[in-house]
Amino acid sequence: MTIQDLLDETQHYLTPEDMEKIQRAYDLANRAHKGAVRRSGEPYIQHPLEVALLLAGMRIDADGIVSALLHDVVEDTEYSLEDLSEQFGPAVANIVDGVTKFDTLAGNKPAKPSHDASGAPTKDVAAPPSLVDKRRIRTETVRKMLLAMAEDPRVVVVKLADRLHNMRTLSAMSPAQQQNTSRETSEIYAPLARRLGMSLVQADLEDLAFGYLEPEKYIQLARQVDEEVKRRQPFVNEVCRVLREEMQRAGIRADVLAWQKHLASINRKLEDVPSQLNGSELSQIHDLISFRILVDSDYECYLALGHIHALWRPKDGRIKDFIATPKLNGYQSLHTTVFCLDNRLAEIQIRTYDMQRTADYGIASYWFLRERMGNADRDKERGEHNEATPGSWRLSYREMVTWIEQLREWQRALPQGADEFVEAVKGDIFQEQIFVFTPQGEVKDLPRGSTPLDMAYRIHTDIGDHCAGARIITNTDDSGRLVTRLVPLDYELKGGEIVEIMVNRTVHPTRDWLSFARTAAARNKIRRYLKTYEREINMQLGHERLDFALKTAGYQAGVDEQIEGLLRRFCTEEPTASTTFKKYATIEDVYVALGREDLLVEQVLDLLQPQLPQPEALGGSEGENSLYLHKDGDNALLIQLDRGCCPIPGDSIIGQLTPDQGVVVHRTDCDLLRRNQELPTSLVEVNWRQLHPTSYLVAISLVAHDRSGLLRDVAAVVADAGINMVSVTSTTNPSSQKAVITATLEILPAEGELLDQMERILRRLRQVKTVVSVERAIGK
Repeated sequence: MTIQDLLDETQHYLTPEDMEKIQRAYDLANRAHKGAVRRSGEPYIQHPLEVALLLAGMRIDADGIVSALLHDVVEDTEYSLEDLSEQFGPAVANIVDGVTKFDTLAGNKPAKPSHDASGAPTKDVAAPPSLVDKRRIRTETVRKMLLAMAEDPRVVVVKLADRLHNMRTLSAMSPAQQQNTSRETSEIYAPLARRLGMSLVQADLEDLAFGYLEPEKYIQLARQVDEEVKRRQPFVNEVCRVLREEMQRAGIRADVLAWQKHLASINRKLEDVPSQLNGSELSQIHDLISFRILVDSDYECYLALGHIHALWRPKDGRIKDFIATPKLNGYQSLHTTVFCLDNRLAEIQIRTYDMQRTADYGIASYWFLRERMGNADRDKERGEHNEATPGSWRLSYREMVTWIEQLREWQRALPQGADEFVEAVKGDIFQEQIFVFTPQGEVKDLPRGSTPLDMAYRIHTDIGDHCAGARIITNTDDSGRLVTRLVPLDYELKGGEIVEIMVNRTVHPTRDWLSFARTAAARNKIRRYLKTYEREINMQLGHERLDFALKTAGYQAGVDEQIEGLLRRFCTEEPTASTTFKKYATIEDVYVALGREDLLVEQVLDLLQPQLPQPEALGGSEGENSLYLHKDGDNALLIQLDRGCCPIPGDSIIGQLTPDQGVVVHRTDCDLLRRNQELPTSLVEVNWRQLHPTSYLVAISLVAHDRSGLLRDVAAVVADAGINMVSVTSTTNPSSQKAVITATLEILPAEGELLDQMERILRRLRQVKTVVSVERAIGK
């Protein structure tokens, strides 16, 4: 490989000025890398030359070629980004900087060049990262890659070409480096190439990685596929002959080609087969070899499709038109599967030569298409009309522009934490995509498994926040009319469906939406909404939990100024509380965390109690529900309502005399009372006329099917009723998926019977989603 080979390739589509720039970039790189060799023994300048030639085959622009030649210069030599920017422009410097950041972050570059036995510097990859750092490195690599790609997609195109050449020369590396590099290629780079529509690069990366990760399986499969292809060759030759003759009869100038699925793709199809690989299993893959027809124009694509269907019967549901509705990465083609010779299935793809280039190189064809578009526009301005300029160029170019804009939207919407970012990338970018339509015919691409909620948020945040469901237009009935059906928010969308989002302004996000939102953008917008509007409810619930815990511990004042002063100090300056409160800047944040159960009440009490006086100093055992009872003229006795069975007016009650608490009033059916009455003489008669507490505590037990947001919804109903919830606990049975919520409510005396008030709140709680039963709890 020489610079002349590169110039011979690029002269077909670049200007003389571009060629001169490429020559200058090569001269600089050759000087910078002079004497350096790779472990394979070849001069290091061969690597950037090979990468540049790969990109030239994709018809990337001059800045992309120059960046490929210079992509290792800043990292490995004395040249700086400022030097490159001054000599070749800021675009080249930015691309080189992006590729360098990937390499540095992934640990693929040594700090200093190594040297061979003769003392010459060598260029090689560093030792693989430690197991501890491996996940962080990989997640940060993906995150950085996507952010850089949003700024300039050429960064990733250059990096993919760089990785492809590295994989082709990986045999010179150690087995451990081969495994690490191949795994990263399989998990990150190959899926990214697929998502960008660069199918040739994807196939090469997948097959190379497959060969190193599973060498025995690779060799076995390659041999069996070769045998199967030889067996099918007569059939393939005959189908190609018939198709060529049919195109000639139709007057269509066309190239008919047979195309073989690559090994890694075949392996994926066979992974679900439990038995060993054998010829019979391969024979079941009808598209092991498919057929492509390349023509000059969009019109001839449809004409060829009509002649094929007149020749052979198409299989129902296997006709796809990606010319009228291209994929967002610019891919265009007509697909059909037909019953051809001997009634055997054959897949046929029909596209123009330019569509084939886009299918092979995807987003790397963006700059080539942009130049073609510019020439077409200039011809139009001069009044010239070129029939060889198909409208598909404009459509494909527009779809690529949309794709780049979507990358920038992902950059803004996805979380910035590395682990979260990678999970989002896997879901939104690396997974297989489906394409659905709006009623207006707009195409939306979503990860497989997405729901109407994901589509609603893809359209607009406000539509997502008030999404109530969707109407799906599926097919036609016997009368020929369109059939629609209503589907819920958690319905799994199917490719090709027309989806109309239903909006209801009374609907708003709840925590259970997170369980069926599939895209990271939708989940982030739901969390943002909940963080804004749930904060007040969680703050109240957290305050009540802490207040009840303090009173239970004997601090009858509950949350007072002293307590809040301590909490503020913990949030701002208390060193001993740093591990517990380091996430919380204000006391309100602490209450919210307690309400969400992100922070446990016990943790807060452990920090508070050493700073507080003994409980007696805050009022001993006397509280709001304590009174004094005069019995037979004797001294006044302390009387209080039991916090276990929580009696209220209307309940049958009895008092129990205790040595340390005075008289404790129980419901007569309280289990705790029956266990604790040691002597009958410990019981005393009381009646409600003697008792006038300022408030009553009522324990309730709620059973529901477990779901996200259940506790939040229960707390909201209680708060809306103007009732204070002083404690709440929740337990879940994993086998039955039933949740039991036990709460203590504080009810103020009001006109009417308290039992009637209780029945009203219980009735409202029974209407909460998934609730099975609600009843007052009896003290145990």
